[in-house]
Amino acid sequence: MLTIEKLMGITIPYAASITFNGVASMADAVGGVTVCVASPIKDPFVGLDLPAGSHTISGTTALAFLRSRHGVGDGSDLGRISNQQVYLSALVRTVRSGGVLTDPVKLYGLAEAAAKNMQLSDSLSPVVTMVSIALALKTIPLQNIAMIQYPVGSSPLYPNRVVPSSYADQQVATALQQDLRVQLTGKTGRGAELAPGATAPATPAPGSTVTATPTPTSSSGPASIALPSTVQGQSADQQTCSKGVVVR
Repeated sequence: MLTIEKLMGITIPYAASITFNGVASMADAVGGVTVCVASPIKDPFVGLDLPAGSHTISGTTALAFLRSRHGVGDGSDLGRISNQQVYLSALVRTVRSGGVLTDPVKLYGLAEAAAKNMQLSDSLSPVVTMVSIALALKTIPLQNIAMIQYPVGSSPLYPNRVVPSSYADQQVATALQQDLRVQLTGKTGRGAELAPGATAPATPAPGSTVTATPTPTSSSGPASIALPSTVQGQSADQQTCSKGVVVR
């Protein structure tokens, strides 16, 4: 958390960490999450073997799906990030569509499951605080929930390591610091692709510029910022599929 605060120039009031077993328990708590697999995922390192298609995963299968690196994208940690975003976006849609946020019993049950399976900051540990934050999701459109990969490039000194991508990381920092809406213009990442029929992120109009200076969307509405195409990710409303490693 301290690292992210320093990189982004922001203060993070709430934080939580979750164990591997906690991930499996939370997947069970929401009744499983349905994910799309564009091409088969086979990863013996985590015991995952999923054919192409739609799968409702929970428990240890959900854990293996999130942990898989050798089985998705290009087999890298960066590929794993976009694969995890496939799961996270599906999880958000599951919680929203499953009536969890409108059912106090389900909501408190989910918060209690989180409290048992996560290490929470003092500010987040009261169950009522988690419930209050969850209730705010009821009024946030899915297209306004964005998941992005922190923009990085190869280190000039150590090619197998990554370093912040200058300019792009400042755009992300600006968006967070000023609480701006973000417009995604990049791809979904190495381990994911848009599902058939899904809509790609809107591209800025010809002649427009991507700048750290926010552009007001209306006289009273919040400002927005178009992130560079090097910033990869997706919004929660976008249907995406995980890509298995292609063996050549």
